[in-house]
Amino acid sequence: MQAPDYNWPDFSDIVKSKVFRRICKEATHAIGEYAMLEEGDKVLVGLSGGEDSLALMHVMNNLQRRAPFHFTVCAATVDMDFSNFDSAALSEYANFYGWEWHHICFPGQRLMLEKNAEDRPCAFCSRMRRGQLHATADELGCNKIALGQHLDDLCVSLLLALFRGGGLKTMGANVAADSGKKRLIRPFCTIRKCLLHQLALELNYPKIRSCPYEDKLKSDGDRSYLEKLVNALEGHFKDIRGAMLKAMQDVRLAHLLDKRYLNFDDDDPDQGKL
Repeated sequence: MQAPDYNWPDFSDIVKSKVFRRICKEATHAIGEYAMLEEGDKVLVGLSGGEDSLALMHVMNNLQRRAPFHFTVCAATVDMDFSNFDSAALSEYANFYGWEWHHICFPGQRLMLEKNAEDRPCAFCSRMRRGQLHATADELGCNKIALGQHLDDLCVSLLLALFRGGGLKTMGANVAADSGKKRLIRPFCTIRKCLLHQLALELNYPKIRSCPYEDKLKSDGDRSYLEKLVNALEGHFKDIRGAMLKAMQDVRLAHLLDKRYLNFDDDDPDQGKL
């Protein structure tokens, strides 16, 4: 299928965008704060075709050009064989910007039906995609996988884990994966969704829908419900996303109920903070 001409800007024009420069600045700061990149890293970007992953690939390529040390970047898309996924448009876009892009075809739709996982497609799909990304990273010799989750995603994941009793956790900025063989990094962990959406409007991304369950999940999915809740709370709590970010950066171990930190012989892990 021939991908249409979207009249995409040259990369030289992208780097002139104030929004893009702001995103790069915030991502660079997060990368430094959480030690996401090192000399010699080979990074695989999970490229779903959504706004966040496309922005991440642009940012990583820009940082690769400007970083004071050497690292390489490539991208991979796990095609779950959903009928609405336009891989041709994504291929056209990747080729236009000269990205090293790997297309992994996987019978995700068939397996989802076989496993009766359509009621909760996100968990199944995420697990399958992640497995394929790890396998591709191994084949390509990549030691890190970069994912496009942003601050809004981290806030929602924190609430989701809390309300489901899954522990006080969210999507980490730089976490060990595959028994410590690789790291998962999230350069957009402090960046708000609205800023990435603003960039998407400027860059005129191809409209690629990778999930046939998107409309259903937006209407009654747990994550969508919590996204709306955070938006509603924004009217009462000033800059709630920024406040939640500060909270996630300041965990008070002794002031929770985890018995692993109930050791009065040790120094106060919170250094007197209440």
